[in-house]
Amino acid sequence: MTQRLKRVGNGSSALRRDGEPEPPADSPEETPASSLSWKLRLETTLADRRAAVGTLSCLISTLSDMLEATVFLIGPAGQVISRAVPPGASSTAIPTLERLESPEGPIAVGAPAGVVRVEGGRAVGRDYVLASVVDGDHLFGWVVTTIEGSVPVAHVQWAVDRAVVHLKAEFVSQRRIARVAWNARANLARQMVRSTTYDADLRACAEYLGVDLAADRVIAFVLERGRSSGSAVDAGRLGDLISEDLDVDILTIRGTEGVILSIEAPAGVGNATVIGRCKAAVNKGLDRMGDRFAVAGISSVTRPGQLRRAYREAFEAARCLDRYPSESNRAIACDELGPARLLVANSNEQSVRMYVYDVLGDLLAGGVSNNDLLRTLQEFFESGRSVRETAVRLDVHENTVRHRLGRVHDLTGLDVAANSNDQLSAQTALLILRLQGHHAVPGFDRVVR
Repeated sequence: MTQRLKRVGNGSSALRRDGEPEPPADSPEETPASSLSWKLRLETTLADRRAAVGTLSCLISTLSDMLEATVFLIGPAGQVISRAVPPGASSTAIPTLERLESPEGPIAVGAPAGVVRVEGGRAVGRDYVLASVVDGDHLFGWVVTTIEGSVPVAHVQWAVDRAVVHLKAEFVSQRRIARVAWNARANLARQMVRSTTYDADLRACAEYLGVDLAADRVIAFVLERGRSSGSAVDAGRLGDLISEDLDVDILTIRGTEGVILSIEAPAGVGNATVIGRCKAAVNKGLDRMGDRFAVAGISSVTRPGQLRRAYREAFEAARCLDRYPSESNRAIACDELGPARLLVANSNEQSVRMYVYDVLGDLLAGGVSNNDLLRTLQEFFESGRSVRETAVRLDVHENTVRHRLGRVHDLTGLDVAANSNDQLSAQTALLILRLQGHHAVPGFDRVVR
């Protein structure tokens, strides 16, 4: 790009971008006074617009009007945040960020606005002014403007640099507001979990933040014990992903051992469906974040004032899954575990293994020959201890189910058809086998049914 040249002597003239001589300094087209007036008008307009409206798009629109050029504000990943195209503009689009940052003449992050030339494609041989909006080591985005109209290149670069100052201030202001709002919502969520009754102050805070205290909620606890702070779960992003997936309000809290998500349960939807959707959304959110280590527990649907119990349910469920991690499942609901989660979550590993051996050891010792008995036992409990439903699930005759349950009684002494204590013991042992991933019993399905 040919820059404007300083005039040397009385007979030489600077060149414009189009190669034509610049007019004398005292010409009506541009004088030092008119240049200063234009810059003052730009600076005043940018400041006034930011004070009155306070939006990024307003600043971009102002810059476009003053430069009579197309202006884009793009994010660090190349996404368009805002754009402004004046009437009659020769270009309404810009190249991709990768092409603008070509190695031939890249503009460094934090450097003053510079001119880049992009060859090829639809924007053949066009020049653009590019500058980054950065605060410390945080890159907010890039300002890109075409070079057209009557404004000299040096003025365009100066104008972009001044716009960057105002855009940075607006970005920082919005980030600060977002942090305050996030902290306020997190503090509200903590009080909701701790409280059994909601006082007037809590209700006023919830109303101000737009949180429905009367809604039923589900607590999801994402466990991250033993991880360094650098690898911690991004609580804000995870909450946003799940909220987007479920289209409900979510309050996010970072605790000492993990992340707590307070998920609003939509009205008119069955509890089982809500739990299934929450579990699927948490699994999907962790997958989208690329987090391979965190596990989550999901509480039951809980009424207002009972979130402390829901927190314990979710925490215990997460600890159960943490003990027996699975490649295919990252979240588990407390309803899938039942009261047996207390044993698995709070006992040492040896005690848990000994419990399984004491209850089902004789069945397990039989190897694959007893797999049908274990599977029948599992389906018997899944069907609500109905022999008929178990037979349908296994596609066998009802008498076959009765015979297999009799074999279980002969081998283990457990009367699962009639004795409630034996039923609880067998269900708890089967639960542990499922968590361990035993091949004879089905795992915890990720799919919502």
